[in-house]
Amino acid sequence: MSKKPFRKAFTLIELLVVIAIIAVLIALLLPAVQQAREAARRTQCKNNIKQMGLAAHNYEGTYGRFPTAGEGLQLGNPYNKGIFPVSFFIQALPFIDQAPLYNQFNFGFHYSEGTITGNATAAKNKIPPFLCPSNAINAADTLGFGLVDYMPIAYVDLCPTNNVSLSGGACPNGIGVRDPSTATSWGSAKDSAFGLFGNRIGDTTDGTSNTIAIFEDSGRVSSQVAGGNYVQATIIGQAPGWTTGNMCGSGGTKTCPNRWADGDTGNGVSGSSYAQNTSKVSEGIINQNATPVGGPATCPWTNNNCGPNDEPFSLHVGGCHALLADGSVRFISQNVDTDTIRKLCDRADGGVVGDF
Repeated sequence: MSKKPFRKAFTLIELLVVIAIIAVLIALLLPAVQQAREAARRTQCKNNIKQMGLAAHNYEGTYGRFPTAGEGLQLGNPYNKGIFPVSFFIQALPFIDQAPLYNQFNFGFHYSEGTITGNATAAKNKIPPFLCPSNAINAADTLGFGLVDYMPIAYVDLCPTNNVSLSGGACPNGIGVRDPSTATSWGSAKDSAFGLFGNRIGDTTDGTSNTIAIFEDSGRVSSQVAGGNYVQATIIGQAPGWTTGNMCGSGGTKTCPNRWADGDTGNGVSGSSYAQNTSKVSEGIINQNATPVGGPATCPWTNNNCGPNDEPFSLHVGGCHALLADGSVRFISQNVDTDTIRKLCDRADGGVVGDF
């Protein structure tokens, strides 16, 4: 009778070594997997903003002008700003395969009006192209409205390099810093490619490839309340006698800038608001006050123009996506010079942008 061969078992030391090797391999592999997933999310985010560019140009081809940014400088009174009754994103719906949703809106009423129209129901739809998949920190809207991670540029009010305010004289806070509103002016505010009432392509005299139309703006505080003065204006498909319903919050009277149906999704590019002086220029404009999440005590994200609150912001590393008025998409570094950003947001300043 032959003997069965003896099989030596793993010793405890050998088992521990194998486990340690597997743990090291997993530790090396996980960052690569996470980076691959973020690369895919970033690509989807870029594709989303590209769709908005195509929608804007298809709108322009149909109506002869770009959609409104939603907020901007009032026609005939460039030193006052207003909020349009209908957001850029509502206007874009028919051009991103959302015509049935667009047709549910009654443009004689505010988007949140649900007592006599279906506007609130329509505005509570979640539209995937309006959301950047890299944004994992936003909570749902408290009233269930659909959110958006992008902001059409309404205006820019950073002081230009010649230090001359549109309201006359030197900018009160210096070059590259926000020139705030006063009782009679809106500082150095300059109109954007889309504008409050929608501009024609020919109005972008700096060139559509040198003008930013939409920035990413992810990470905004859910149901952030803002003040807004609505402009009574006639738009395509809007009935006369436009009236407001409940706005941000239950029974509120304020705008809600991170709901895709709210005209206040259009924002000015101003930089942070906590220090109106040259010291804040070093923060930059893109992704300013990004850490810690929620912002520092000096500039929490609940404050206007801090972090993602009405400013260019993303959850990507190093910068955020921007749609140029020609329909192309660029990833803009957060280290880009402040004055370059100002020139890119102003459709007709005549300045030479250079490389960015």
